[in-house]
Order: sequence, then C-alpha cells, then structure tokens
Amino acid sequence: APAGDVAAAGLVDAAHPFLGAAVPLADGQGALLTGRLSPATHPWLTDHTVMDTVLLPGTALVDLALRAADEVCCDRVDELTLGAPLVLHEDGAVQLQAVVGGADATGHRTVGVYSRPETADSAEPWTCHATGVVSVAARAEQEEPPSGPAAWPAPGAEPLDTGGAYERLAGLGLGYGPVFQGLHGLWRRGDEVFAEVRLPEETAVAGFGVHPALLDSALHAIGLGGLLPDAGRARIPFAWNGVSVHATGARTLRVRIVPAGADAVALDATDEAGRPVARVDSLVLRPVSARQLAEAGRAHGHQDPLYRLDWTPLPLTPEEPASRPDGQWTLVGGDDGLRAALEDSGLDVGFRPDLADPAGGAEEEAPAVLLATVDVRPDRDHPVAHVHATAHRALDLLQRWLADDRYAGSRLAVLTGNAVAARGRGEEDRDKEVDPAQAAIWGLVRSAQSEHPGRFVLVDLDRDPASARALPALLASGEEQFAVRGGTVLVPRLARTEHPLVPGGAGPVFTTDGTVLVTGATGLLGRHVARHLVTRHGVRDLLLAGRRGGAAEGMAALEAELTALGARVTVAACDVADREALARLLDAVPDGRPLTAVVHVAGVTDDGIFTGLTAERIDRVFRPKVDAALHLDELTRDLELSAFVLFS
Repeated sequence: APAGDVAAAGLVDAAHPFLGAAVPLADGQGALLTGRLSPATHPWLTDHTVMDTVLLPGTALVDLALRAADEVCCDRVDELTLGAPLVLHEDGAVQLQAVVGGADATGHRTVGVYSRPETADSAEPWTCHATGVVSVAARAEQEEPPSGPAAWPAPGAEPLDTGGAYERLAGLGLGYGPVFQGLHGLWRRGDEVFAEVRLPEETAVAGFGVHPALLDSALHAIGLGGLLPDAGRARIPFAWNGVSVHATGARTLRVRIVPAGADAVALDATDEAGRPVARVDSLVLRPVSARQLAEAGRAHGHQDPLYRLDWTPLPLTPEEPASRPDGQWTLVGGDDGLRAALEDSGLDVGFRPDLADPAGGAEEEAPAVLLATVDVRPDRDHPVAHVHATAHRALDLLQRWLADDRYAGSRLAVLTGNAVAARGRGEEDRDKEVDPAQAAIWGLVRSAQSEHPGRFVLVDLDRDPASARALPALLASGEEQFAVRGGTVLVPRLARTEHPLVPGGAGPVFTTDGTVLVTGATGLLGRHVARHLVTRHGVRDLLLAGRRGGAAEGMAALEAELTALGARVTVAACDVADREALARLLDAVPDGRPLTAVVHVAGVTDDGIFTGLTAERIDRVFRPKVDAALHLDELTRDLELSAFVLFS
C-alpha cells in the first residue's frame, strides 16, 4: 500500500488528533485504535505540567476512551479509572493504543488506554494508563440531556476572585500554559460552583469530543472554588463515572460543579446558549506526589537527570614495578605504622615532620611524590573548633606547598582517614561515620585541584596496612581521588539515580504529622525549599529560621502564601550557628507537633582564588554552614527524624 494510505492497509482513519488509525478486532467484537503522541506534534500539551513534569491530562484520557467507545457505537463512559500518569518528554514520542472489547450480556464493553516509548522494541510491555467500561447511554439521557441555567451567571451566585488564580495553582505544583489558562469567570452559590472557560482562538478543536484543555480548565474551578478539603495539595483526576458528550466543537463552556461524595464532584457543561455539551456524573480526584511522577517517567524510558556519587573498585597490580611511580617519596607527618606499611611495599620513603623541615638539608632534591597528613589532635569535646583547626592547618600546608618553587615538579598526595563515605568489599552492612574535620580537608584539596590540575592527589585510607601498601600502584594510575578500604582501591564515579526523589525508593521522606525546620529560610533558596515542602511533600507545619526572622524582606508575604496553601508557619529569628540560641528554638517546638525533619539551607559565600583564602574567610563561611550543621546534629540526634538534609 502507498505510504500513509491507511485504507489500503486494512485500517480506518481514526479522525482524532491523537489517533491515526482504527482497526476492527478479528473476532468482530471490539476495536483497536492506534496513534502517536509527542510534544513535537502537539506542542500545546507542554502547557500542562504537574510537579514540573509534562503529563497528558486526565481529560485527554477520557476523550480517548470516548473515541474508542464511538468506534463500536457506544456513547458513554460508565467508569474510567486512571492508572500510571502518561509522562511526555521533550525528546521523545510515545505510541498510543485505545482498545475497546466485545459487548457483554448487558451491552457493556471494557476499554483501556495504553502507551510505550516509540523507541521500544516489540517485546517491551505497554503501560496501562486507564481502564474502564463503556456502553450506550439510556434513551432518556439521549433524548433529554441536562441543560444549563437560563440566566448566566446563575441567579444568586457570588463572584469569586480569579486574580492570581494560576499563580496559586502553580504554588501547588500545577503548571498551566496559555492553552490551559482558560478560566474566565468563577462564581459560588452554596455548594454549587459555576465557571466559564474558553480556549484561545487559534486552538484547533476538530476531532475531539471536548478539547482536553477546555475541559481541564473547567476542573480548575474545583480547587479554586473550594469544593474539596485540603485545598493546599495538588490533585489530579483519578476516576471518571458517567461521562457523556452531547455536542462537539465547543470553544467556550459554562459549567456547574457540585460535590458528589468524598473527594468527588459532578459536572454539567453547556455552551454559551445553554445547550448541553458534556456531563460527568462523578469525578474523583486524588493527591499526586513527585515520587509517583518520577516512577511514571522511568516507566516511559526516561532517565532521571540526577546523579549520585558511587565509589567503584579500580583494578590495580601493585606487585608489578611498572605500576609504581618513579622518583623519591617523602612522608610528611603521619604515624610510624603508615611509614612501616609503605616500606613493606618496597619503597624507600624519606620522612619529614613538617613541610618546611627537610630531613636531608635545604639543598636536597625535591621528591617526586610527597605524602602528607594533616595532624591535629582530635578534640571530641569541641568538634566545631576541631573542624576549624584542621581546615586552617590544611590550608596552610597547601598554600605553602604551592608557594615553594622547589615543588613545582612534584605531586602532593594528601592522606586522610574517614573523610568520605566509601565502603569496600564486605562492608555493606557497616555504617562508618565520616569525620567532618577530615571531610573539610577534602573540600579544600578539591578546590586546589580545580585551580592547579596535576599537582594534588587525595587518598582516604583506613587503618588496614594493606591499604597503605596500595599507595604506589594507585598513585601510578593517573586518578586524583581515591578511597582505600581493606586494600581495595575505590575511585569516585557519577551514576544516575534510581529513585531521585525518595532515597532507596522508600516511603515519604517528610511526614505530615510533625514540624519541619528550615534554616536559612529568609534567603531565596530557603523560601524556595519552604514552598517545595508544602506543595510537593504535603508538609503542614513549618518552622522557618533565619537571622532576621520575620523582619527579613518578603517573609510576611511568604508566610501568607504558605498559610493560604494550608500550612501552619512559624517564622523565628535565630542564628543557628549559636548553639544556645538554636537549643532554645528547638525546645520551643510544640509537643503536639514535634520536630520530624531538618533542612539546613543556611550559608554564606566568600568566593576567591585558592591562594587568596585565609583562615578568617574559612571561618566566616564555615560558621553558618558547618558549625550550625554540627549543632543541629548534636541537638537532634536523639529525635526520631524522618529526614536530615544538608545543602552544600
């Protein structure tokens, strides 16, 4: 058959914008309709986002079910339950199928809507997005469909403010572009909500029963009109019942919406003349989470653009001489055990107690590799001071190394212990604490590496002598960052996340029955996080802390915004780097709404080149970030927190 000639291929043109062809099933009892969908062919669909994810609206799924029903002379969707959301990706298309089955003894038929990525092979399963039952409407309903009110707006209906309506919906995670911003009037009379919605003039409506954007715009009146409880949560259609379309081609709808049970409404839609267009006996809406959408995206072959750090074993052969770097080695600082392990590996290792104290005199030849530890006596009673002292010592070592021309041709390998959360073989069930002071060394050396490539190497060693003996081979590998566990050399690699929104794919990170503390909440990032917690995670009790508290610019407006979304908000002035002030803040959290999560956003920046850093500048940056994090950890360690989140 010629390309594009569906009739010659035994198919029928589906006459629907999303569907290309229809074919009767071999048993004569049902039909299959197929199509292709992508933002490239239907760009207006990108105007519909939930949690920043482009979704095919539920109104489109019910329209597809109605079109499938029409193929077998049915005109009513008795019920349609929506399953996995159909996520649309900018760089991909999906194949569509709408399948309607044979009639049972009562004339009812099953219907389903399915999709899979266009790039899928024939063995890849289809994802079910909607299943239900269709039938022929009763004769009385066909002959006398409900009509709209004779007068418009309905007598006695009070107008509701729609100013900023779409900004309010966006605050819930519901994003609507121009085609979906169809709400032009909203009224309420008791339990009844009335709305007028319109499509932009340039929007084509041919082929749809009711254009999905037009019907979706009508649903915006449900939340904005206050018909459902908990208006501060994003909801999407879940179950349609008794859906029928009486006229096609509508560009304007006048709708009446009333409650129809728990989390459900009924809807009647007419045109501007009051002639019936569509009816929904019941529509149940359900809250939607970011996690659900992430899982739906993965089901459509989408790879999450978020990454985690993985520590991957690096194969080495330390016994081969070629695997060892040439030249003299010198150890600066460190204990006798480290030096002995290096000598056991066959190295002749020089030793210096300090970088500026060469054991062989001022004129000795500079070593090819200089191994250095940052020795600061641990102070468990004053962990904050210990982190600062270690960072100061490390900064001094690195800057003196860079300033000394004798070492221009040498590499400095900085040795740490428990600075990174890397596990070797047999350690899967062991939870080793990371030493914040040692971790600070890694932060400084990484900065130095970015500005002085090839000069620094980072090696995090455990106490196993086999790990020290691996040093010659790993330093010959060309890598610049290592963790060695039990003699196994690990290197950092980026890996795509499997569950970017919920670690480990577990349940909700943030519970809704307690208080979430956000530090640095008066800054732009803190405000964004507060909105995110309310709109994406359903958090209902927020404690927003910042140095200026409610006196900070914009905080009153943020508090009002979050309160309107259903959250209880407490704004507090608190310097979270001050341990006593932080303790008072935490003690004031009500017992009835205990602290269940911490999000530490507070911080300041003081950017500059590495050689220009000073101990004072480090202290200024560490105070709100590191000091406060250590205080938060100490003061909340005995609480049952569902999340403890640190922004770096």
